[in-house]
Amino acid sequence: MNKNSPTYIFLFITVLSAVFGAGVAVVHFSTQKILDRNEQLHRNRAIARAFALQVAEKTPEAYEQAIKRRLTTTTIESEGEKITVFRHEKTGRIGFVFSGMGFWDVIRGVIVLSPGLKQISNIQFLEQKETPGLGARIEEEWFTEQFHDLNIAWQEPVDQRIIIGGSSGNELPNRVDAVTGATQTSMALMRILNEELAAFKQAYRKNEKPQGKSS
Repeated sequence: MNKNSPTYIFLFITVLSAVFGAGVAVVHFSTQKILDRNEQLHRNRAIARAFALQVAEKTPEAYEQAIKRRLTTTTIESEGEKITVFRHEKTGRIGFVFSGMGFWDVIRGVIVLSPGLKQISNIQFLEQKETPGLGARIEEEWFTEQFHDLNIAWQEPVDQRIIIGGSSGNELPNRVDAVTGATQTSMALMRILNEELAAFKQAYRKNEKPQGKSS
């Protein structure tokens, strides 16, 4: 067959695509279990940190067992979507996974609230793709520590219940410092938290005794 003919070129490209496509598929399926396991480990580790659970061994099994022993998991619904609620059996603290669009991509994390939903006890991030060295710094400890026992101003409009940024001299009990040079990420996170908190409170109050499967 003439190697310069359109038929030969078409067949060559087709075979080449099939070979590489099959290779990619094999790699994907052969590593899927490992990826799922790592994702579950990352999620459990964030939940454990958010609830300040003591985990002796830093293994997937240890994190999973710590969560099962100390947290009760239930499910509530908000506008047709299911929300998994974590409750610490001793402290009564309540947590859930929040999610929303950041400046560049989705920001997801775990937020833990006081039993009466008056304060944020802790926050940990699961996923973010903000600018390295700028918006990505929301994962740093100095930033997340600001949310420890942070008041939620439920009496204020939804977009002002948690404030990120603003004048440092304005020491409001519901305000934390923004990340310097990452105004858009800080604003996006503020919007996400305020919207997610409002939706969670409404759903939670409708389900004072959430119906779900305890783990």
